[in-house]
Amino acid sequence: MEKSIEELIYEETDLRLKQMASPDYVFPEKADTKDLIGIIASVAVCLVLIILCLTGVIV
Repeated sequence: MEKSIEELIYEETDLRLKQMASPDYVFPEKADTKDLIGIIASVAVCLVLIILCLTGVIV
């Protein structure tokens, strides 16, 4: 019998929580200024493209 998606999610969540609780788990670095600049630039480019689409410049 196949497991339901709910059971698979619970098993995977439990596995990942156990991995993160282990003493040798290395957490990723926190976002810094470069990451923030990249996010803001990506949002700005997306907004410009949306505006160009809405005004009919990009069809």
